Amino acid sequence: MKNKILNFIFAQLLFIATANVGAVTSLEDAMEISSLRISLNDDNSGFVQGRICDHCEELKVAITPETRAYENNVEVPLKKAAGRIGRSATVFINREHTKVTRIKW
Repeated sequence: MKNKILNFIFAQLLFIATANVGAVTSLEDAMEISSLRISLNDDNSGFVQGRICDHCEELKVAITPETRAYENNVEVPLKKAAGRIGRSATVFINREHTKVTRIKW
C-alpha cells in the first residue's frame, strides 16, 4: 500500500512538472539578417527592416534609446550598428512591445 501511495504522489509531481514546461514562452524573436537595413537618428531612435524567417513577411521594427548594440559580445555605441548597413547582423525583437532590444554582429 505504501508503494502505491508513493507512486501516486510521484505521478502527480511528474504531471505538475511536465505541465509547467508547456508554459514557457519566448520573450524575444531574432532576425538573422544578411544585409542589414537600418535607419538611425541622432537621438538613437529609428528602425530596422527584416524578416524573422525566409517565408515570413517583412517587419519594420522600432529602435529606441534603450536598444543595445554588441560587437563580438562586447557592448558598443548604437551608432556603430548604423555602420553595418548592407552587412550581416542578428536583431533581437521584444515580442510584446515590437521593439528592437539588441543588435549583434
